[in-house]
Amino acid sequence: MNAIKELRNTTQMRQNRFAAYLGIPVANIQHWEQGVTTPPNYLVALISRVMKNDGYISNDLSPVEIDAIRQTKATLEIEQLQLNEEGISEIESFVKGEISREEFQERLKENYQTHEERR
Repeated sequence: MNAIKELRNTTQMRQNRFAAYLGIPVANIQHWEQGVTTPPNYLVALISRVMKNDGYISNDLSPVEIDAIRQTKATLEIEQLQLNEEGISEIESFVKGEISREEFQERLKENYQTHEERR
C-alpha cells in the first residue's frame, strides 16, 4: 500500500512541496513512497484529516480506504476507463460502505455507457 503517494497525487504536488505543506522532511515522503519505511496508520489518518480540512479530499480516509481507492483506480485505468470527480466520489462511497457493491457497479456502468454514447 502506498497511501501517502495516493494522498500526495490528490494534491497534484511534487514531493518537496507536499513535505513543506505537511511541515515534514522531504526524505520522509520519499522513503514512504519508495517503501523504505512505512508511516504509522495514525499519521496517514491525520494527513487525510488535514487534507479534508484544506479541501483536497471530501472525506477523512483510512489507509485501507485509500488503498482500496488506489486499487480501483488502477483497475479502471487498466481497462482504459477514465474517472472524473463524480467517479472518484462513487469509489469513496463504496469503500466507506455508504453504497453497496451492486449499486457502485451499476453507477459505474451507467457512467461508462454515458461516456461511450458521447463518442
